[in-house]
Amino acid sequence: MGDAPVVWITRENAGDLGLRGNEFPVRILEIKSLILELLKEGSPKDIVVLPFFRNFGEVVGHIRGRGILGPIIIYTADKIMQMSLMDYAAQGIVFLDSSRFDRLMVLGFITFLQKQQELVRIPEPPEKKARPPDKPSQDPEIIRPLFRRILKHRAKIMLTCQFREDLPTLTVTCDIIQMVGEVETKLVLDNFSPEEFVGLYNQLGRGKTLSGFFIEDEETMGFDFSVDSCRMGKITVFLPGSIYFQKRKFFRVEPDPKEPVNIHVLPLGHQTVSAFVRDISEGGVGLVSPYTGLEKNQIYPVALALLSNRTLLGTGEVMFKGSGKERACTYGISLKFHPSDHQYLQHYVFKRQAGILAAIRDLAL
Repeated sequence: MGDAPVVWITRENAGDLGLRGNEFPVRILEIKSLILELLKEGSPKDIVVLPFFRNFGEVVGHIRGRGILGPIIIYTADKIMQMSLMDYAAQGIVFLDSSRFDRLMVLGFITFLQKQQELVRIPEPPEKKARPPDKPSQDPEIIRPLFRRILKHRAKIMLTCQFREDLPTLTVTCDIIQMVGEVETKLVLDNFSPEEFVGLYNQLGRGKTLSGFFIEDEETMGFDFSVDSCRMGKITVFLPGSIYFQKRKFFRVEPDPKEPVNIHVLPLGHQTVSAFVRDISEGGVGLVSPYTGLEKNQIYPVALALLSNRTLLGTGEVMFKGSGKERACTYGISLKFHPSDHQYLQHYVFKRQAGILAAIRDLAL
């Protein structure tokens, strides 16, 4: 496309305006293809012409999140009634309808904007300072009081365990009901949900470490438990030697290998990066990708392809970036979707959790 700003317009609107395609740099596509191609290939100074539709504001949010900062024209043959035109204008959104503006006026306006955009200079985004990783605390004077507070407030903790390498990880919740041992060196865990976790651990997971986390005042603390005993519906574990401060707030599930979940990320100035999701929660996903250009604390437009041909559009912030095998990168990405779409993610996680439990239960039988 070169450096000239491109006008992205739907085939329907181009037909209404009599646009031939040689008036200025232009892409004319059906609306679904236009939005996808725009999010993949659009440049910061490009101009977008869209028809008026009910949730156009969400699409505008994705466009702006992609770093496309040029004017957005909402054009329709019907009269548009908007109560907050000034708010939209401040976001670079202009409403035009053919009952007030004829075809030549609209084309002249788009041509003017295209020429003006050629003069616009897009400032380089300020470089963000990477936050140093939180180091684990190994101070017993921090660790022991933390678990005393959990016990005192009867707070739930989350535990994960992978019984075997060929099985997905199961996540459960439980209570700490007692601190025992010399100088309170052990914790007694009870009230598991699902309650059959203790029996499954006895059959399949003896000796396995239990990884857990707990949220306190918006801070998430992670830890690993070594198991001392497992009987009478309770599990006794040793007080962990360290705790990690992290941002995890939801339990995760691993997608079924037979029904993988894909995520598509749109880095600025790069083609779409696609990868299989390694684990997924209500708050985000973990993945491994040979693409190393996603940066920590940066926000990117994303499309999450769930089952039943359901694709969720939103944004993802890279919360973690690490080195994987064979020069690949491991990423932890926090996801943000519209509330009406978020429910599909919640439904998937709970359904997958039930499927994992059923698979492990059947194996134990």
